[in-house]
Amino acid sequence: MNLEQLYHELARPPKTLGVLPLFWAVRPQFRLHWVEQVDSTNRVLGDLMVAGATAGTVVLAKTQRLGRGQWGRQWQSPAGGIYLSLGLKPEIPVQRSLYLTLASAWGVATSLSNLGLPVQVKWPNDLVVRGKKLGGVLAETRVVGSQINDVVVGLGLNGFNPVPATGVTIQQLIQPEHHATPLNSLEGLAAVALYGLMQGYLYWQSQGDEAFLEVYQTQMSHLGQRVTVGSDPVQVTGIAPSGNLRVCPVDANALGDTPLEIEPGKVTLGYNA
Repeated sequence: MNLEQLYHELARPPKTLGVLPLFWAVRPQFRLHWVEQVDSTNRVLGDLMVAGATAGTVVLAKTQRLGRGQWGRQWQSPAGGIYLSLGLKPEIPVQRSLYLTLASAWGVATSLSNLGLPVQVKWPNDLVVRGKKLGGVLAETRVVGSQINDVVVGLGLNGFNPVPATGVTIQQLIQPEHHATPLNSLEGLAAVALYGLMQGYLYWQSQGDEAFLEVYQTQMSHLGQRVTVGSDPVQVTGIAPSGNLRVCPVDANALGDTPLEIEPGKVTLGYNA
């Protein structure tokens, strides 16, 4: 990763980075920090935020030794991928913290979709293409009283790195017509990702929860599909105002006919091999 080249990519017109017209006039001021290898970009940036780093501070790494996903799962971080963390200072109530994850994943997925890639969000924090994992988000917060003052949004995105059978990379998705886009370099892809993270956050903050959930649901990979909760089949119908997954029982005799809310970690949506 060449930071000078990344700053150059960040100076591109936002339209060419997949940004929605609503935010073309917004030019975030990112402060970039690059490390060759680190345990976790979230850990490094978390320390910087505690020490006084401002919103817009970014830590990027070539590789991570202890990259993490949701629920403490390890995120494999071989060279060739995008591993970065972005610091924000939202000052929002703790109970709205799940929206930070939803908005981050949706923002990056939307930017990549606007650049011609068929990227969807797998609730609550993953980016997928035809059921294969392209990336994931981990938002970690620092709470003061009942408010979230700092958040570190970590993103792992498969760019040009090896992946398992259930994964997919940007390199595999790029078509010949994409040669003039930022998608064919790590620096360009990092610029798309950073603007995507900001886009998701700003859309949610400016448009509100209800409008955000409407657009999030248009990008959902499992909307309308059947999944299993425990041993009971349910159909995914959307996202509840709480940010939880909303499902409808398929067998009313087992679960009744009232829509249910499922918290993150209570259902596995899975990937395609």
